Amino acid sequence: MNSTVLKAIAIILFGIAAFDIMGVIVRLLGNNYPILQISVLRNLFGIIPSIVILMLGPGLSDLKKINTVYYWKIIIFRGAVVLLAQFCFYTSLTKIEFATASSLGFTSPLFITLLSIPILSHKVGFYRIFAVCFGFFGVLAIFQPFNDGFTIWLILPVIAGFCYALSSILVRFFPDEIHSGSIQIGQQLVTALIGAVVLTAMGDFVSIETIKDAQIFLLLGLFGGIGVLSLVISYRMVEPSLLAPFEYFGIPISFILGWLFFAEAPFEILFPGVFFIVSAGMIIIYRESRNKL
Repeated sequence: MNSTVLKAIAIILFGIAAFDIMGVIVRLLGNNYPILQISVLRNLFGIIPSIVILMLGPGLSDLKKINTVYYWKIIIFRGAVVLLAQFCFYTSLTKIEFATASSLGFTSPLFITLLSIPILSHKVGFYRIFAVCFGFFGVLAIFQPFNDGFTIWLILPVIAGFCYALSSILVRFFPDEIHSGSIQIGQQLVTALIGAVVLTAMGDFVSIETIKDAQIFLLLGLFGGIGVLSLVISYRMVEPSLLAPFEYFGIPISFILGWLFFAEAPFEILFPGVFFIVSAGMIIIYRESRNKL
């Protein structure tokens, strides 16, 4: 295994850990602030890492490349989709076990496989369709819809997984010459703006009265922004199929953080369902790598 692959693995693991830490911050803030407000500020502060990486690369002039009606239509639609994803996922973090919400969020690869058929005209064979069904069987195993422990909040991270998958598919419509930082800056600005409009219309804004809370919101955005950029950078360094399995390290990381911060250990809820979800994701990754050979 060469040094480039090792660096890419280290970067993606760092990004996954950053996402899970962001989730912890969301849950802590969710006790005192509306979810939409958390989303708005996460996106505003999340622009900072994108600006830094853009300045270290092609420069802020690269933003001109997204300044067309076609690209802004995609950015606006993607911004609305991401806002819905954040609202659902952040809400679930405050309503169900931390690791459970995080694990159900890993339905995103299943939805990417399905959405690639109508949107990108990809041909998906029997094995990947089987993997998708296998993964959703795992979701049902976690839901246990006919048991007393079932709650409607369990559905939210799955909706978030669908929205994040759609967001990932929409990125494919941007050419390679447009820097990822430019796409992220545009999307996060739009997501923050839409969220701010909805938040204002609902009259649900809560004033940030302490410096400590302001600093926590800043950390929220930084961890979220760094997480996104880490994934983008790592996937551009090596073949995606080499890295995709490492994303599932987010599940044990979420277990550890849920236990450390919230004294949660939902083994009985997640197993064996989470095994089916991870296995399905691995099958999809394997079949995609085979098709590229």
